[in-house]
Amino acid sequence: MKALVIALTLAVATTVAHAEAFTVGLFAPTAPFPSTAARVELAGKLGEHIGKALGGTGSGKVFARGADFAAAVKKGEVTIALVDAAYLAVAGGNFQVVAAAVRGGESAHGWQLVARGADKLSALKGKRVLVPGIGGKESEFVLNVLFGGEVAKDFFGKIEPAPDTVSALAALNLGKADAAVVPAGVDLPQGASVVMKLPTLSGPVLVVYGAAQQNKQAIAAAAASFKGDSTVASLKGSDVEAVRAVARRFVVPVKRGPLAVPAIRLLVGDLVEGRTFTIERTPVTAFATKPAQR
Repeated sequence: MKALVIALTLAVATTVAHAEAFTVGLFAPTAPFPSTAARVELAGKLGEHIGKALGGTGSGKVFARGADFAAAVKKGEVTIALVDAAYLAVAGGNFQVVAAAVRGGESAHGWQLVARGADKLSALKGKRVLVPGIGGKESEFVLNVLFGGEVAKDFFGKIEPAPDTVSALAALNLGKADAAVVPAGVDLPQGASVVMKLPTLSGPVLVVYGAAQQNKQAIAAAAASFKGDSTVASLKGSDVEAVRAVARRFVVPVKRGPLAVPAIRLLVGDLVEGRTFTIERTPVTAFATKPAQR
C-alpha cells in the first residue's frame, strides 16, 4: 500500500513538472482600459484561462512599450499575446491571428479627433496632437491610416505618442495637448468634444508566435469561451486580414490629376476648313483594256 502511494505521488509530481507554463503578453495601448491595474487583471485572467485550456499553467504580462514586447517575443518569453492590430501592421513578424477582442459587441471601432476649445479641423492647424503609441510611425498612423492622406504632413504642429488612450485623454484634460486621436466609445474629459469622426479599424487581436502556432486550434477554442471585462468582453474568431487591412492604409495611393483627353467628336467642316483639294482628271482610256486577239 505504501509503495502504491509513493508511486502515485511520483506520477503526479512528474505530471506537474511537465505541465508547460504559458505567459500571455498584453500590448494594447489603444484599448481604453481605465487603469494599469485593469490591464494587469485582464492579462492575468486571460493567461490563466488559456494555460488551463492547454493543460498547463498560465500567467499574464503587460507591456508598456512596443520595444519591450518585441524583445520578449524575440526571446521566446511570450508566444501568445493580445496585441493592437495597428502595432502588428507596423511591426510585422511571424505570427498567426487567432481571435479578435470584442468591446461593446464589436471587434472594430471608429476613431475620432477630439479637442477642447475647437470645433473645426482648421482650428487645430499647427497644434499638438496626442495618439496612443503603437510602437512607432504614429504620424503615419494619424495622417495616412486615419486621415487617408487628406491632411498635409505639416498641418499639425506635432503628433506625439501617449502611453495609451486614457493617458492621451488625461493630457488633453490637463491642457498638455491641444487635441487627441482616440478610439470612439470612450468617456471624454469635461469640455472636450468630437471635432471629426475617423475610420473604423480593428482593435486588439490574439496572436500566436513560434511554437505556440502548433496549438493554434486549442488556443482558438479557449479564446471562444473567454469572458473578460468591459474593455475586452470576449474574443471571437478572426484572421490576419484584420491586420492587413490596417497595414494597407499606411500607404496612401498617389493622387494624380485628371488625364487630359481631347474630344473625339469631329465635324467634317473642321477637317476641311482652310484646305484646298483638287482631283486630277484621269483619261477615259485608262479604264479600258485592249480586246484580246483571236
